[in-house]
Amino acid sequence: MNTATELLQEFEAATEGYLDIVSGLNQDEINTVPFLGSWTAAQVTEHLCKSDNGMINALNGPVHTTNRPPDAGVGNLRHVFLDFSTKLQSPEFIIPEERTYDKDTLIYSFKAGREQIGEAIKSLDLTSSLHMPIFGEPTRLELIYFVIFHTQRHINQVKHISEKLAGV
Repeated sequence: MNTATELLQEFEAATEGYLDIVSGLNQDEINTVPFLGSWTAAQVTEHLCKSDNGMINALNGPVHTTNRPPDAGVGNLRHVFLDFSTKLQSPEFIIPEERTYDKDTLIYSFKAGREQIGEAIKSLDLTSSLHMPIFGEPTRLELIYFVIFHTQRHINQVKHISEKLAGV
């Protein structure tokens, strides 16, 4: 199991990797649908913001002691989210609206949520479990890995979007 410092580094690397791609798109590009059936890069970012807000609430909510390895579910999360050959369905409550987003506001919101998750990594007992209707009884550590793998999945998606917009 990684230390909190190593986990924070993984989290920050995923966050920076995502921001590097999205920041490279201009206001029009971030709101352009690159191909039929795709979200825009802005919608992907809004989706991550919505997901992150749910994770922040869960991480800071009530917890209890777990009687299993705190990282028991990490391998499965990695397998599910980093298998780019599969299309995953997003829960309704984190599906972004179809609208034009302001790039700066969106990136600010994304960074603000990420700061809160970073603080949780530094200050909370990551071995504690919590109850989540969709996830069952994950540990805080597993939720952090969910955020990391979820971000890495969307890095792949936004790279693809960016390449389509550039005509690659």
